[in-house]
Amino acid sequence: MDQAVKDAAKNQPDLPSDPELLSLHKEFIVKAEKLAGEYERKKQYDKAREVFEAMARLVPKYPEADAGVKRMLQMQSMKDRKVIKVEATGGWQDSGAQLIKGMPVHVEVKGTWRVVLETGPEGIEIPEKMRPRDSRIKLGTLIGVIASSPSELETAKPFVVKHGGDFVADASGRLFLRMFDVDPSDNQGEMLVLIQSTFGN
Repeated sequence: MDQAVKDAAKNQPDLPSDPELLSLHKEFIVKAEKLAGEYERKKQYDKAREVFEAMARLVPKYPEADAGVKRMLQMQSMKDRKVIKVEATGGWQDSGAQLIKGMPVHVEVKGTWRVVLETGPEGIEIPEKMRPRDSRIKLGTLIGVIASSPSELETAKPFVVKHGGDFVADASGRLFLRMFDVDPSDNQGEMLVLIQSTFGN
């Protein structure tokens, strides 16, 4: 029982002891909750999220603020959607999804493909510029990059795209997808990828 009381105390918001400052905190929270609710009703989820985040910064561990941020992230990740077919034989393929920096992205993937490698006894060396910096990327992995121009495809750091994956876009730009392989031209199969987020223009 004592531990339950301690845990409950830990989860209480840290509020100031000064009565005047406490009054200002309460006034801000009341007005902020009202403003966030108005933005949410208007489906302006980015603005509502910003208000909830401001509340959470002022009063850490405030349950309504934390729940609001979580709810807005979910709404933002479901606002727009695109489905793209990613061919195993292709290089970087434009998903048509214009991601916005800071927006949550949800991805669903279905399908299978086959990596075909034909070689002699010497094997195939992966060119230096194609060697992944991320150890989770293997031959045949579905990978993505966010790029604002074709020239960025060569320099952008690819990331693993997995079924049921969620991430926050670290840059604004188009999402490009492909199979990781030295030479994709002899591969077989395809993946259907559903991308959900709040897209830009």
